[in-house]
Amino acid sequence: MEIRSHQLDPRPEDGVPELPGAHLARARLLDQLDAAVAHPVTLLCAPTGWGKTVLATSWIRSGRAPGRTAYVRFEANCGAAAWRQLTSALTGAGIAVDPATYAWSNAQRHERAVVVLDDLHHVTNLVVLRRLERLIARLGERISFFILARSEPPLSLYRWRVRGQLTELRTDHLSFTQEEVTGLAAGYDVRLAQHFRYALWHVTEGWPAAVAVILSAMVGRHEPERIITDLVVGDAGLNEGVGLTEYVRREILQHLDPDLREVMLRTSILETVCPGLVEALTGSRGGARLLAQMSRANALATFYGGSHSWYRYRRLLRAVLRAEVRATLPAEERNLHRAAAGWYAANGLPSDALAHAAAGGDWITAERIFFQYWPELIGSGPRALSPRAGPRPPSDIAERPLLAFALAICCRDTGDQNGMSAFIRLGERALGESPGATQAEILAALRVAEGIAMEDSHRSGTAAVRLLARTEEATGEHLYADSTDAARAVAYLALAGAELSRGAVDDADAALERGSELARTSGFNLLVVQANRQQAIAHLMRGRLSVAAACARRVIDGCRDAGIAESRSISYARLVLAAVCRERGQLDEARFHLEESISAHTSADPGQWVAGSLAFAQLLFAQDDHAGAAEALEPLLGWRSSALPPTAGVAVGVLHADLCLLEGYLDKARDILDDTERLRPGNPEVALAMARVSIAEGNPAAAARTVERVLAGEPVSLVLTVSAMVLLAQALRQIGDLPGATERIERALRLASPENIRLPFIGHGSWISELLDPPDDRSLPPAPLPTEAPVQAPVQVQAPAPEPAAVAEPVSAPPVIDERLTEALTERETLVLQYLRSMLSIAEIATVLSVSANTVKTHVRHVYRKLGVSRRRDAVRRGRELSLI
Repeated sequence: MEIRSHQLDPRPEDGVPELPGAHLARARLLDQLDAAVAHPVTLLCAPTGWGKTVLATSWIRSGRAPGRTAYVRFEANCGAAAWRQLTSALTGAGIAVDPATYAWSNAQRHERAVVVLDDLHHVTNLVVLRRLERLIARLGERISFFILARSEPPLSLYRWRVRGQLTELRTDHLSFTQEEVTGLAAGYDVRLAQHFRYALWHVTEGWPAAVAVILSAMVGRHEPERIITDLVVGDAGLNEGVGLTEYVRREILQHLDPDLREVMLRTSILETVCPGLVEALTGSRGGARLLAQMSRANALATFYGGSHSWYRYRRLLRAVLRAEVRATLPAEERNLHRAAAGWYAANGLPSDALAHAAAGGDWITAERIFFQYWPELIGSGPRALSPRAGPRPPSDIAERPLLAFALAICCRDTGDQNGMSAFIRLGERALGESPGATQAEILAALRVAEGIAMEDSHRSGTAAVRLLARTEEATGEHLYADSTDAARAVAYLALAGAELSRGAVDDADAALERGSELARTSGFNLLVVQANRQQAIAHLMRGRLSVAAACARRVIDGCRDAGIAESRSISYARLVLAAVCRERGQLDEARFHLEESISAHTSADPGQWVAGSLAFAQLLFAQDDHAGAAEALEPLLGWRSSALPPTAGVAVGVLHADLCLLEGYLDKARDILDDTERLRPGNPEVALAMARVSIAEGNPAAAARTVERVLAGEPVSLVLTVSAMVLLAQALRQIGDLPGATERIERALRLASPENIRLPFIGHGSWISELLDPPDDRSLPPAPLPTEAPVQAPVQVQAPAPEPAAVAEPVSAPPVIDERLTEALTERETLVLQYLRSMLSIAEIATVLSVSANTVKTHVRHVYRKLGVSRRRDAVRRGRELSLI
């Protein structure tokens, strides 16, 4: 990645635009353009400001084009003149094209050229488009056409797409990565802490122009972080100050169809929008068509999914649109909120219905929705809604407890905990000293919600016990039959959450099982989402990765059906998925889920922020980025250990000790673990970290004794058990007890296989493979045959490459023959089959065998064919049946 701070060789006469004063040389995209030259067509399709022109210009200016290059930039309403522009650009680049046959008449042998068609969306003349298609079809084998457009042009691109001859770079590809945001910030000489860089990337969603505008506004400011903070909380006035509002108005809104722009303005008050809401707020038919049109306009609205076919606007675009609504439609904004509340209520989505009723000042509807759905609203957990400047509460709110309680929920969902507590107290005073049974039950439930919002597990647990008692008293007074089960579900799930927060999984089981059952019978969707969230966390803590991932995905699906794009439940579900992927060694997938876990509309609650920062540090550590892990962990080290949640406090201490261990600071690592042990006595993770320190100190016997004590205590987590087995095997191997070490490794592999646990084995492949090899054959090159181990491999085989990059050396030993095989396995194929049962990946097997990964893939493909299977697990099973392993 390279920062260019000055314009590079402008050469305006060649038609190639000049580069901006500070731009980022994006190596990953430049490499993709290098490869794209082999195809007839490359489509760079994204809205304005996504860096299409800068990328193509940077690629050309850096001398990566294979030969002659023509660059034509079409103007708006160019009509038939577009063809003259194209032919003129070709001539200027020295590419002579016969106007009758479209042949390249002056091409040299094997010469290739590139033609860049910038802003092709301006070309609407059908004759020109048809001639362009014929030109590409005729010259595509010799000339690569780069098409840059804001929306997909009306060309028959499917012809090249189905033949695999079309390279596409769209919004997701062109968006900045976190590393690129960091690189551009360095180019502007703006210094930001890691979490602020992360927030900038997330709030802009990688929109290159927005990142550049914000960074340029930070130059010379004493507190540049304030800009990001205000953007995160949706301060539209600051958007105006940094130039975003003007940019969006001029570059996006001004070019939209007036009817489409009106629809976007009216629906921008929504977090997510669906066809039914478009029709409810605009009065027009064809909401699905309008949303599809916005989506085709490339990223103005992105499809979110769910049963209502939800879409969502990009965050910064929506913030500007909402500011436009307040400026141009102030009289209608309240009516828009009321119309939205009506649609949500009619479709059984009370959370958004309540939020919009309050924003529209429809206090009677807000009271009615709260009274009808209070168990779901209270038990659904905090949302991540943008703060709204709605109307002031009515003057008689002190006499309307239900309205006060409804507004308390609205405050919770926008992250205003102080406002939530104030409205709860106001409602409590309105109830008087002798509230009815149902009113007392609602108040107790709100105290549960208050404790959960504050992440005070003791308060929420105590309030949950009180809620159960109040529910028993109010059972006969409920207006709606499902309210009793729902209220009990809220209480039991809160009890389970309190136990899980302190790491007591066994104590949480009974309450979680009861709460989940009651949530399902109540029929409230958001309570079921909460139950799935708690189950995902509980299963993760036990190391049941598959079930944890399934529960987390149900959380995301349930929120998607309700049109909820950001909430605490989604964030924690993503963190669970990230942890599952990390334990399985799928580190890129883990990073994706971590990035998706961040809520950009409101500042994260302390627990979520701690969990996200810790997960990011653990991921970087697993990727061997120890400096990055230390930087990510640093903010957490500033917390008092006792102030962190129990499980997080242990994980922070263990990771800190491991980082010190890698730096060679053994005494410091042990001191950190001693402090952690004093705060959380008897924690097995701390004990295993102590064992790692003992091994580093050259005392494997002490490490073995420590790990054996951990295993004797039967750890709750399967992942922890596997890690302990691997660590014990490492200690026994250093002691010289190879049979014992081999036994522990085989047991670890056997335990890890069902859940596909790989992280404890990563980095230990060399000595593990030695343990699995028979001692008599250790002199055979390039690697020995493993001994028999009844273990199924948990790692799926990577897709084999079409051709190997290298060919294994021929062997003279006789092939393995079995009368039940139609074709014998060679010695090398049998060797690869032996390793397929281990935890080693294809790349690791290739390293052990001293061949390329593609060679191993070729052997794997031959093994599959000869054994008549299609998966690694089946190959191992079939090999055992035939006594090949």
